[in-house]
Amino acid sequence: MLMPFRPLCLNALYPGHDRGLAADVLVARALGGRALAVCTSLVVAGGRRVTDVLEVPSDTVAAQLEHLLATDAPTGVKISIVGQAQSVDAALDLLRGVSCGPVVLDVTLSGPEGEDLADGRVREALVARFAEASVVTMRAVDAALVAGMEIQTLEDAQVAVQRLHLRGAQAVVLRLPPLPATAAEAGGDGATPDPFRAALAFDGNDYSLVETPDVLGGDNLAGASSAFTLGLLRGLTGGQPLVPAVQRAAAFAFEAVRRGGEVSPGDAPAYLNAAHLLFDQ
Repeated sequence: MLMPFRPLCLNALYPGHDRGLAADVLVARALGGRALAVCTSLVVAGGRRVTDVLEVPSDTVAAQLEHLLATDAPTGVKISIVGQAQSVDAALDLLRGVSCGPVVLDVTLSGPEGEDLADGRVREALVARFAEASVVTMRAVDAALVAGMEIQTLEDAQVAVQRLHLRGAQAVVLRLPPLPATAAEAGGDGATPDPFRAALAFDGNDYSLVETPDVLGGDNLAGASSAFTLGLLRGLTGGQPLVPAVQRAAAFAFEAVRRGGEVSPGDAPAYLNAAHLLFDQ
């Protein structure tokens, strides 16, 4: 029997776009659940450009969270874009000691074209609370900022997750673009290495690489990060170990993006039709 799924989602609202908090709400529904949404900032965006970020005051973030904790029972938590360092601390202080299931800290510091969504104070506030998350996940571009290094190869990514683990993360999952395995494979003899798009998981002892087909490198990516991170939280909520949860989440995100190429503008986001990937087995 499936566990209930009521994820508490702290994220930014993109007015007029199925990204951020709006995507979280739709993905949670696709996964048979209901999102408990907390707005942490408003992101003004068009196309693939972010033009402004309006921070929600930390006391307003806390008020939203206090209300949801008093009126509902979350089964898990996903924290993504947070506009203020004070909001990071206010939220995690409120969650401390509350039984609300696994916590996925999805560190999101930059937009699709590298625009800043959070400053260095937010980054350091998140890092200081790494140990309170069940899993810390982020894109390679944000992991490079936190780990203080370039990530150009899979070997680099492995070093980065070790650094994140040393900074307190119990488990780390990086979402990687196509990368060569090593610097040697990236050049030298003129050969083109086989690219891949993958999730690299590290539990503090072992690495696991979950690869996905090239469709995830396409242009139809709105909501894909929500599909992956909430798929991961869904698996953890159901008691899955880290690697099977990552595998199922990657399959769900892949199917969401693949189906996204088959729908016309104005249709419901594709991930609303992809939930069977988590429910069939």
